[in-house]
Amino acid sequence: MGNRLDKDLAEDEAQDATGCAYCSEKVRLVSFKQLNPGDHICQGGRSFLRHMNRKQKNLYTHHAIVKKVICENLNDHSAVLTLIHYTDTPYDTNLKIRETTETRDLRLDEMYLVRYIHRKFQPNQVLDRAQKLLEHDPKYSLVSLNCEHFCTCCITGEEFSSQSENVIEKLKNALFSIVKVVSKIVRFCDITADDVANVVKKLSMNVSLLRIAAAAFSGLVLIVSLTTNIVKHSLLCNKVKNDRICKNCYNHKVRSMWFSLIFLSFPAIANILVGLLITSGPILAGILVPLSVLSLVMVWGSNKFCQVVRSPFTGDKIRVDDVRNVQVGDVILYQYYKLLHEAVVSSVDSHTGSKLGKVHVIHYGTKSLFSTREIIKEELKINLDKMEIFKLDYSCYTVYPPEEVVLRAGQRIGEKKFGVFTNRSCHFCHWAKVNENFDTILTLDQGKYPFFHLADFPHQVFKDQSTYRPPSTSLIKKTWIKIKSEVRDGNAIQFTYRGHLHKGICTKVITTETARELKLNVVHYSYQEHLGVHEVREEAISFDLSVENVYIYHYHPAHRYSRKEIIDRARTKIGEKKYRKFSRNSSHLVEEIILKDKEEVINSPSELCEGDIVSFFYWGKRHKAVLVSIDEDNGDKKCSMQVIHYGSLSGVRTVVEEKRVIDLAGHNLRKVNFSEYFTYPGNMVIKRARKRLGEQKYSLFHNNSSQLAHWAKVDSQIKDI
Repeated sequence: MGNRLDKDLAEDEAQDATGCAYCSEKVRLVSFKQLNPGDHICQGGRSFLRHMNRKQKNLYTHHAIVKKVICENLNDHSAVLTLIHYTDTPYDTNLKIRETTETRDLRLDEMYLVRYIHRKFQPNQVLDRAQKLLEHDPKYSLVSLNCEHFCTCCITGEEFSSQSENVIEKLKNALFSIVKVVSKIVRFCDITADDVANVVKKLSMNVSLLRIAAAAFSGLVLIVSLTTNIVKHSLLCNKVKNDRICKNCYNHKVRSMWFSLIFLSFPAIANILVGLLITSGPILAGILVPLSVLSLVMVWGSNKFCQVVRSPFTGDKIRVDDVRNVQVGDVILYQYYKLLHEAVVSSVDSHTGSKLGKVHVIHYGTKSLFSTREIIKEELKINLDKMEIFKLDYSCYTVYPPEEVVLRAGQRIGEKKFGVFTNRSCHFCHWAKVNENFDTILTLDQGKYPFFHLADFPHQVFKDQSTYRPPSTSLIKKTWIKIKSEVRDGNAIQFTYRGHLHKGICTKVITTETARELKLNVVHYSYQEHLGVHEVREEAISFDLSVENVYIYHYHPAHRYSRKEIIDRARTKIGEKKYRKFSRNSSHLVEEIILKDKEEVINSPSELCEGDIVSFFYWGKRHKAVLVSIDEDNGDKKCSMQVIHYGSLSGVRTVVEEKRVIDLAGHNLRKVNFSEYFTYPGNMVIKRARKRLGEQKYSLFHNNSSQLAHWAKVDSQIKDI
């Protein structure tokens, strides 16, 4: 596909740098301080957005270029963003490149920053390119020119959409699935002809024709796939010449493309041979059944296999011509037991001229090819006349200083958790070299982009005020602990306890002599064997990180309490004995301690104000209402309050104002959080709710008590910029 957008950007000054849209990565935003003008962001599309099991699910993603960021001064989870992107408006449903100013809240908007290893244009150039395309207004196309094509072209000069490519790949796999279905039809017809003797002659010609048709169809699919790969290979070669893809991504895509074709060709070739050469029904069935299963596994696993065997490093490899260029903290690539292998240079002992030298490296080594692999430090003698050595170029990554790279690598010496797909030497070196800490935040120029208070911000920006906006995913990622310094107080950890995976809250990291020894105070559901019950206790637990696996669950700051609050909340649970294997286990305990709920539990009437939206049990189910007034509790943890809601009046659902008595001791009263919305003052909320007293238009899905409360509380008017 040619670059349609570049026609409008032909006057741009030519760049020498290589731009590559293929080796980008999506990083979950934990704070709007991570954003800068010229960045590429994406989030789930508004349509078909759902929330399931604390995860936000979406059918597609929407992409945009950031022009301006203004953070809220109370927290960095809310911001007003000026974006340039393909979008519509409430007054114009045509998708066009527009500049819009919108509010975003990370509690609801699951947003990602798209980071590029090789970006052709700098942020100011990206904004200039986006502005030019805004003026030229190229026509939107779902497949060939969507919002993702626009963003990648602005940054790398290459129109690329991973969503479009994924759809095409799935369609190709579906085509090969049709081949397998056709082969099964052939087998079924053949067996039927053998079993039904009185119609054998009548069906024999039809079965033969069906076999020939299946073989011809398989051959056609194979030819089309081969032709497609040749064309794609040619296009990739042109992109390399025009600096639109890096060499590493080019090599990976070419290998993956032809490797997948080889796997996908097996069922097509087998259908041709089996369909044309074998005529016996039982033999045909005996061959096609395992063949169909094998081909299905190959089709599903080919792309997965290419991904897991790929190194996490995506930069360039630089051949070492002078041994003096090898420095402490470098990651080098060389032949180790006849296989390419990566290692961290921990020290440079000596060098003789430019070809001979001696260094020490830390890597996953072994005494023999099939013995147990272990992270070791050993001497490597270099002779560039007899061996090839490459340095890996990490200039496009955020890396640790050389001395810290060596320190991190040295702390894992003795580890014996080698994994062919997940923990090879390349994974170890990448971890030691690259700073992938998602807590690292880039700060904005506070003078240029001042903070604001969301409640005081004028309603001159677009904000989604709909009733049921699904919250963003609470869990960011799960990481495997390599060294003890990665664990902090307040972390949610997972470990093996009594032979099963188990979770707890780390309340204190205890000092130990080595980096591989991890000792923690953990609040968790401990099994009291002498009593035969599970009880929440705080216990000291030790782990040997050389052989044991311990994981950290990182939850989004917008959804979790502070570390101090988490520790305090965990200790309040000590002594609890409410364990249930499926409904109240260690995972439920950890999430209850860490995560903020949409509804906050009320322990005292003083925590509420007039006009708040409260939630309580009504006819055995959770029910929302507008709070008009509340009385102080009378000592027995019960309080009376005046509320407006859809109540049952003589068997008919009617909006009424009535008095309710609530037991606070049972945590039956909760306050609904509306901090991510523009809301009316408390007196206005009550006034709006009273306007609907006596209404009898109740609907379970379209006009219930929750929607009444939302309508009264939220200012849903749309106002132009």
